[in-house]
Amino acid sequence: MKVIVTRRAKNNLLDLFNYNANISLNYAIKIDKKIRSYIEDLQYYPYIGKYVPELSDKQYRERTCENYRIIYYVLDKNNTIYIRYIFSTRQDKRTFFEFHKKELFNFLNQLI
Repeated sequence: MKVIVTRRAKNNLLDLFNYNANISLNYAIKIDKKIRSYIEDLQYYPYIGKYVPELSDKQYRERTCENYRIIYYVLDKNNTIYIRYIFSTRQDKRTFFEFHKKELFNFLNQLI
């Protein structure tokens, strides 16, 4: 499957890198590589992630890489995986998904 990292997810990854680099550059580099590796694995194993419990659409899945959630959408009809968000498990997930609910819905409408 083809993997597309959305602009939002790219920005999430950059923000995480910058945040972690302020604490430890070595850790920031290590976790960035690990997250990217988890994303690359999806092209071969798109259903390796579990369903996102906060979302009713079962095409949304997630993988957890250390303390980070990688939220992605599998679209079988065009054989593509869209990486939607990458965020810390320490964030309040209820607030996160409420804030992004409209964006998630609009994204699905664009794909149809």
